[in-house]
Amino acid sequence: MRRVSISYISRIFAIFALSICIYSFFISDKTEINTQAIYWFCIALVSAVVPYLEEVVAYIQSIKLGDIEIALKEVRKEIQRVDDRVEKLDEKLLISLGQVRQGEANLSKEARENRQRVYDESAQALALLPPESRINLQKRLTLNHLSDTGIDVKTLKEILGDLGYYRNPI
Repeated sequence: MRRVSISYISRIFAIFALSICIYSFFISDKTEINTQAIYWFCIALVSAVVPYLEEVVAYIQSIKLGDIEIALKEVRKEIQRVDDRVEKLDEKLLISLGQVRQGEANLSKEARENRQRVYDESAQALALLPPESRINLQKRLTLNHLSDTGIDVKTLKEILGDLGYYRNPI
């Protein structure tokens, strides 16, 4: 359905552009309009070809740019592999987010206020520390926060590794 409607619209636009091109080129005597006629002809040609690009691209095996040759079949495989990987990561992330939301929903108002108080105190303490001590304290606080919210550090490292943000062994 989508291809038919694009094809239909493209053909109408091609006829429209071609008619403007013919009028501009053969009927009008102004030079600037003749130049525009060439542009309209190009637009008409492109709009007539667009619906068939998918079929044409299917026959192209590779593209060569200077000294670099790109095999389109390999590019398609890599795109599919990345799409599959992203889909799996999305599923893992949604599961983890669901666990975090569930944990958050189970917190009482007192626990939330306590968490905010601890956060504020930690932020003030971090601001006063030298950089190396600050990093060490941030690591400890992050680990404590993760364990408090029920997120396993190993799972977090796996998700970050899958996303390309964590490269160390898990």
